[in-house]
Amino acid sequence: MKDNNEKLIRFFKALANEERIEIVKLLKKNKEMFAQDVEKYFYLEQSTTSHHLNTLKKAGITKSRKEGRNIYYAIDFEGFQKLWTTFEKIINR
Repeated sequence: MKDNNEKLIRFFKALANEERIEIVKLLKKNKEMFAQDVEKYFYLEQSTTSHHLNTLKKAGITKSRKEGRNIYYAIDFEGFQKLWTTFEKIINR
């Protein structure tokens, strides 16, 4: 149970940032994006973009795939759904 709580805390903390919420919206709209395109869209520094994308990935909100030297990000709908189901189970106890 403690492990589930930690996952949910990471999930909600990741979404408690306006820039990350905007990144999630952008990924939902575009299905998948090259990390540098996300950076350019928001005029963020590369390190800031990487931090946000990694935070979202560690929280189970996004996933990535590598193609050559490029990394593409998309919403991890399956992971997101599992986290939400866990959340519902906890709050309905």
